[in-house]
Amino acid sequence: MGDDQSKRTKENVVLFPGLINKLVEKGMDSLKEKHYTQALSYFRQSLEVEPNHAQGRFGEVLSLIELGRLNEAKEASETMLKEDIGDYYDVLQVHVSLLVQLSKYDEVVTMLEAIIAEDKLPPHLAESFYQLLHFSRQMVEAEAEPSIEIDREADELSVDAIDVLLEQLNSHEPNLQWHAIQQLGNVINEHVLAAFYEFLKVEENDPILKTMVLQMIKEEGIDDTVTVHKFDQTISIKADELEDVLHSELGLRVLNRLSEEVEHENPSLYEMMVELWWHYLIALYPLTPTPEDKDLWAAAIHMAGLESIGSDYTEEEIAKTYDQPIRVLLEKTEEITTVNKQVFQWAFKL
Repeated sequence: MGDDQSKRTKENVVLFPGLINKLVEKGMDSLKEKHYTQALSYFRQSLEVEPNHAQGRFGEVLSLIELGRLNEAKEASETMLKEDIGDYYDVLQVHVSLLVQLSKYDEVVTMLEAIIAEDKLPPHLAESFYQLLHFSRQMVEAEAEPSIEIDREADELSVDAIDVLLEQLNSHEPNLQWHAIQQLGNVINEHVLAAFYEFLKVEENDPILKTMVLQMIKEEGIDDTVTVHKFDQTISIKADELEDVLHSELGLRVLNRLSEEVEHENPSLYEMMVELWWHYLIALYPLTPTPEDKDLWAAAIHMAGLESIGSDYTEEEIAKTYDQPIRVLLEKTEEITTVNKQVFQWAFKL
């Protein structure tokens, strides 16, 4: 950094005491509320003032992941490791997860073998990293064997490759499960279906991943009865009777009602509430919000949205606007907030 740039940076910090921490805090809050574009903006603003701020750099990586910009996130986390910015093992955990998601198994093997050889792996990460190394070695071997490669014309995987992916699906590593679901969804057969059905029943499996599996089964036109466990509830339903989660009749009616109250006055707030509502429905699927009262759920989303941005409001005001009893409204608002906090907790550690 040149003298002039260094001087300007120092002046910024002096002129705006606490600015970086405030920007990073806003970024973290935006991440928690799933406003990922906004989060990325806050983190990058903090890095304009202090380019090597560890939490700002880490937040940038997490935001890129949530926006689906995985290659950018990989490059950013790789740079953090090389420049020794932030907690090395926290960054390493995210970086390795990205390599797995991008199917760069050879890089995972090379990196983890070197780390393990140094015998400096923290005990709480050892099991996870050993498991990732084991799966990555298997995938490297699978990719190296012609008999285990995907037959692009037949759109099929060999038995050995499917076995590796089924191991990933049955692991306790959601990143591996996410990868396995994506791959297995292209080659659904009797064995894959059986594994998917079992996956849906396991309480600990991520609700969003279960929704992905259900959508794949529905798209295959399968008419089996599937049993799903979500949020302490179990439901059995015929796969061909599953409603498309993004075309939920209740979901659309709630948004129309919410639009009447919010969209014209504050379009950006309305878009945030739309995102919050769909996250909730996708996590809940195939369960449906009860009761199916568009005014109640519009009010609850309205209140949850205002809470998430720290806006001033009164419970009485929201209840009156939508003609809802406060007790029930608070109950449903808490339900939305709780569900949205539970899903995808594995994607980043705050």
